[in-house]
Amino acid sequence: MKKNVNEEILKLQYRIKRYQAMGNGAMCQSLTGKLNKLLSEQPIM
Repeated sequence: MKKNVNEEILKLQYRIKRYQAMGNGAMCQSLTGKLNKLLSEQPIM
């Protein structure tokens, strides 16, 4: 399960960078919200 979450985090980070490069701020904000939610659910190591 943990591996899937880490993969999802990496995918979101990649997509955010791509949308930033294209200048799509609205999509960046949406994906950043999803990323922050995933990161907040992670246990602190």
